[in-house]
Amino acid sequence: MHEKPNEADENHAYAETHVIDPNSLVSRVLRELYDSVQNEAIPDRFLDLLEKLDMAESSAKAIEAP
Repeated sequence: MHEKPNEADENHAYAETHVIDPNSLVSRVLRELYDSVQNEAIPDRFLDLLEKLDMAESSAKAIEAP
């Protein structure tokens, strides 16, 4: 009669055959995080703030120009 291997044995066997480089794991997680942030919409409040900043810079340049 064959005994079914328990989950811990299966995980250990998997870990031995699929060694993951810690640096590649960190790199993959950071890439996933970057991609998720990159796909987020820019909030309207932030866009309004950028527009006000552009207007203030334009006004300052107009005042400085002779």
